[in-house]
Amino acid sequence: MKSENSMQRHVNMINETHDGFIENELLPFLRIPSFTLNKKGINQAKEFLISYIRPFSDNIKEFEEGLIMADVSGSTESKLLIYMMYDTQPITKEKEWISEPFGAVIKTLPPPLDKLDKCVIARGAYNSKSPLMCFLNVIRILKEQDALPLSLKLLFDAQEEIGSPFLLELLKNKKELFKGCTDAYYPSMKQDLSGKSILKLGYKGILSLTIKVSSKNKEPHSAFSSMIPNPVRDLIQLLNKIYANNEFLIDSLRKPYVLSEKERNMIDDLMEEINLEEIKQKAGIVETIENDPRKTFTNYLFKPTFNISTLKSGFLGGGTKNMVPNSATCNIDIRYAQDISIDEIYEEIQEITKKSAKKSKSHFELIKNIGYESSRVDKNSTLVHSLIQSAKQLGYSTQIWPLSAAAAPLSAIKKNIGLNFIAGGLGIGGLAHAPNEFVQLNSIIDTRLANLYFLMKYYENLQKEE
Repeated sequence: MKSENSMQRHVNMINETHDGFIENELLPFLRIPSFTLNKKGINQAKEFLISYIRPFSDNIKEFEEGLIMADVSGSTESKLLIYMMYDTQPITKEKEWISEPFGAVIKTLPPPLDKLDKCVIARGAYNSKSPLMCFLNVIRILKEQDALPLSLKLLFDAQEEIGSPFLLELLKNKKELFKGCTDAYYPSMKQDLSGKSILKLGYKGILSLTIKVSSKNKEPHSAFSSMIPNPVRDLIQLLNKIYANNEFLIDSLRKPYVLSEKERNMIDDLMEEINLEEIKQKAGIVETIENDPRKTFTNYLFKPTFNISTLKSGFLGGGTKNMVPNSATCNIDIRYAQDISIDEIYEEIQEITKKSAKKSKSHFELIKNIGYESSRVDKNSTLVHSLIQSAKQLGYSTQIWPLSAAAAPLSAIKKNIGLNFIAGGLGIGGLAHAPNEFVQLNSIIDTRLANLYFLMKYYENLQKEE
C-alpha cells in the first residue's frame, strides 16, 4: 500500500506541475538556437542544462565540444547510462515554417497533421530536446521527494547531428568513465500518429563521406572542355563506380541483406499492423520508389542506402553560363543493416577513388566524416521489457520493429563499452530535420509519466535479475 501511495504521489506531482513545466522549462529550452555549429547557442543550452541539473546531480563534468556528464545518486550502486542530445539541425527552407523555427510556438499544423490539434513547433522539439527536458524534469521531481529508485549517469551530447566525433573518441579511449553502468537508454518520443508505442531493436550503421574534386584552372569557357579536366564529370563517374542503378557496386555492400526467420516473422506481423501512409505523413513523404507496401517497408528497414545530401558545383546563379567548373563537392551518407565494419566499406571506396585519381588530371580528396556500425538489442532485455511495461501502465500497446532505419552513435556504446542500449518512450512528434518540426502538446504529459514508470519498472526488473 505504501508503494502504491508513493507512486500516486509522484503521478499527482507530475500532473500538477505540467503547465508550469511547459511554460517555464520546456519552451525556454526549445527557444535556444542550439544547432550544432552555432557555438553561442550550444554554449547557452549547455549553461541552461548545467544550471538545471546542478541541484540534484554530482560530479558534473564539462568536456570539449559541449559534452557534459553527471551522476545522479539513487538506491543502487550500479548506474543506468542516460544518453541525451541537445544539438539540432540548422534551419533550412525558413519560408516553409509556419512560425519562427526557434520560437517554440503552440499552434495547429496544416493538413493532414491538423488532426493532432495543438503542437509545439520548433527545431529540436521532436529530435530531441523535448524528451530530454521531460526526462530531466521527472528526475528532479523524484530527487526532491527522495524517491529516485536507481542511480543514473547522464550524458549530454552537443554533436549528434554531425556524428558525435568527440563522444566516439571518449567511448573508445575513456571507458573507465562508464564503469558500473548496466545499460544505456536514450529518452525519446516514439509513438505513431495513432498513439501506439514503437520500439526498434537496433540501428543501421552509417558512413558519412565528403568527396571533393578540383582542378587548378580558373573557370574557362566551355569551348575548352575537350582539352581540360572537368571535376564535375569526374565526380559523377566516381559516384557511378560506387553505386548505380539503385545498387551498390562495392563488394562489401553488393550482396543484399538476408533477413533472418525472426525478422521475416516480425515483418509479417508489422504489415498487419502498420499504417504506411501515416508513417509517410509523419516524415513528410509524398512519393516513394516502390508501389508495393511490403517491399517499400522492408527496403526502408534493411536495404543499404546511398544518399547524396549535397552536390555542389558550377554556376548556381540565374540563367546559364557556359564554363567548365574547377571544383565539385558532394556529401554522402551510406546506411546499412549488415554486420560490416565501416573501415571495410571506407577502404573499398578509398581504393576506387585512388584509381579514379590516377586516370584523371583532376585532384581528388576523400574525407571520412563519421561512421559507426549497425547494432541490435535483444527483445528479451531488461530495457525492452521495462519500456513495454511503462507504456502498458498508461494504456498503450507497443509495436516492436526489428530495426531502425536511422543510425545513432549509441551503436558505439554497444561496441566499445558492451552495454545494451535502446531509444524509446511515449510522446508524438515528427518532421525531424524538416520545416515545422513538432511535438503534439497533449502527448507531452504521457512522455513525463512514461519516464516515471520506466525508471520504476527498470529498477524492479533489475532487482529480479539480481
